[in-house]
Amino acid sequence: MRVVSLAGLLLASLAAGCGHVPLTSLPKLSKIDIRTTELSQLRAGISLPADIRPLPGGVTLTIVALSKDGGRHERKAVLEEVRDAVELASLPVLAAPGRRFTLFKLSPADAGRLGAFREEMFAGPRNEGNRGSLSLGADKACRTAEPSATPITMTGYLRTSETQDYVLLMRDFDLTAAARAIDPKIDLATAVPPCEGLPNAPLTAPRAGP
Repeated sequence: MRVVSLAGLLLASLAAGCGHVPLTSLPKLSKIDIRTTELSQLRAGISLPADIRPLPGGVTLTIVALSKDGGRHERKAVLEEVRDAVELASLPVLAAPGRRFTLFKLSPADAGRLGAFREEMFAGPRNEGNRGSLSLGADKACRTAEPSATPITMTGYLRTSETQDYVLLMRDFDLTAAARAIDPKIDLATAVPPCEGLPNAPLTAPRAGP
């Protein structure tokens, strides 16, 4: 099913190391320290056309630890949508008209679990020289309308305890063009199937913005 191909593009776009990160964002992103960042404060925001929706359980955070002896270890957690009205009301202007902005975070349980893994891999003298990274991915999305000729574009943001505010990861990344560059015959109607059984919730941040 072509969902995987489109999901790979979402993953590549959200990863901080991808080529679509604005140069102005790099100084802030360079402050993030995988060993010490407060996982409970991490927030990932995705802006998509209003008729394209990330599915529950479809946005993930992966922490990778590369040990000095060449070993590779990783832990993945599913991010949950932020629904706290106070936090959502305090968001900066991130959603443009006609787009849906969805904010994600780690659950307290997953923040603790990933924190324990991080402690095991990076804390103490025996772990000196180990390196780490984190990546965000999305592998489930659906649509609430029939496919159109309008490109599917995505804008992504990341906030951590180091950045303190939302840092732009990419703006209006054209997922449609990227998917067709990989597979010119891709069927977007299949890659992004119709949403089934999901309420037509309001936009997370229904305010004008980039």
